[in-house]
Amino acid sequence: MKNSIDYKKIRRASVLLAQSTDVQKNLFLKSLGEKIVRNQKKILAANARDIKSAEAKGLERAFIQRLVLDEKGLRHLAVKVQSVQKLKSGLGETIEKTERDGLILKKVRVPLGVLAVIYEARPEVTTDVASLCVKSGNAAILKGGSEALATNTALYACIRAALKKSGLPEDAVTFITTGDRAVTNEMLTRHDGIDLVIARGGYAMVKGVMERTKIPVLAHSAGGARVYVDKSADLAIAERTLVNAKINKPSACDSLDTILVHRAIAKKFIPLITKAMEAEGVTVRRQMDWDEETLSLKVGIKVVKDADEAIAFIEKHSKKHTEGIVAKDAKVVKRFLNVIDAAALFVNASIQLHDGYVFGLGAEMGISTSKLHARGPVGLKELTTYKWEVYGHGNIRQ
Repeated sequence: MKNSIDYKKIRRASVLLAQSTDVQKNLFLKSLGEKIVRNQKKILAANARDIKSAEAKGLERAFIQRLVLDEKGLRHLAVKVQSVQKLKSGLGETIEKTERDGLILKKVRVPLGVLAVIYEARPEVTTDVASLCVKSGNAAILKGGSEALATNTALYACIRAALKKSGLPEDAVTFITTGDRAVTNEMLTRHDGIDLVIARGGYAMVKGVMERTKIPVLAHSAGGARVYVDKSADLAIAERTLVNAKINKPSACDSLDTILVHRAIAKKFIPLITKAMEAEGVTVRRQMDWDEETLSLKVGIKVVKDADEAIAFIEKHSKKHTEGIVAKDAKVVKRFLNVIDAAALFVNASIQLHDGYVFGLGAEMGISTSKLHARGPVGLKELTTYKWEVYGHGNIRQ
């Protein structure tokens, strides 16, 4: 694998991939899932090396958690890849069709082209990205974090083998193995070779990517979430969903950071939720930096006088990623949904359900907080655009 990038080969691969059949793409997905399972020992051994190295460097526990792949996680990864076979990318479909002045105009769904995906830690992103890009007809250039290099390299070997077996161009997915930032920085200048950059990671990394490129970027710069528990809430639902929102994946971008409690139920609910959280090893704080994305087993609780104060607090501190409410009062729920601006809003459900696999997208390229092109989990159709096809019979402009 080379440290330099051959953009001409990748562009040719994207053209060939766009013309490939769903049969070929699904064969790739089936083969990739099989190869992940077949190479389980190699992948887990590589992952163990990455974790050992990360621990030796003294990296934060939350960061190391994102690196971990076990047998169960690897099987789930293979299932996710193969589940994309059942999904429709919509490529070639006519989104709109009109007739005007003797012309037939069609808006047709097509791939974006060549995507550069820069991500940190989570090795499952490597196969998620490959499966979604290939199924949506896009070539991909992958740049994972150096901390997961051994795991990503093992997974990429499976991807190359699956591309070859399915008869798809092997250059359809390229993996950058070097940690040399000059290679990444040069890639971010290649608007002639890359159509879209997708950045997944911490705020500093995403901000750095956006500052160094003129290529369109799809990203979320920060995550974390707040959940308001209204006086009308079912407290059993509140307890169950809030605990899950904190402990299911505490290092995830949709993890719970702050619980807002209506003062009318504060005396009853705060001791209840504090006990439940602490039983799961969560540190509960009544004072903290309300803008902090905790990414750990830590959560803040704040009492508010009413729904309006809760909404104002969320508007002030939201990263526009994920927010939630627990309430039975339909008017309060409607006001919350109408006012709060975020990629996804959850009502009486755990915010950790903000996930492409849960949403039926098979997997996701990440969760976008952008308002243009795609918002929320980025799946197959979010990786497409359209072009106009215009049919006439010698028509001319008067």
